[in-house]
Amino acid sequence: MTNASILALLGIAILRVGFNLPSNPLTGRWQQKFPAGRKALAVFRADSTLDFFVNGKAFGSGRYYVRQDTLGLSYASCNGAYTGTYQLSFFARDSVRFSVLEDTCRERRLGMDGVTMGRVD
Repeated sequence: MTNASILALLGIAILRVGFNLPSNPLTGRWQQKFPAGRKALAVFRADSTLDFFVNGKAFGSGRYYVRQDTLGLSYASCNGAYTGTYQLSFFARDSVRFSVLEDTCRERRLGMDGVTMGRVD
């Protein structure tokens, strides 16, 4: 094995150890800030339920799943039996962007596609 090969393998190992996400990296509270001080908060629970709040007021709730880099969302306002799917792109453990893969629910798609959120305590 050449020195270059060893360095490449070591670099990959360091990246994997340094940024290893848990099986459900969304569990917790995530916030998006808008102009004029508006805020959206998403609370993802370990039991696969979630709630959305806008400026501190309940906005919606539903269910979700995470499989690798894919998020599935379903809630009553978009036919609770239908699940929209989004790709998760993590910038760090505390920053994520959602990109639509498939979702026929216009309301949810407009509210989620391209959204970036940060983890909050």
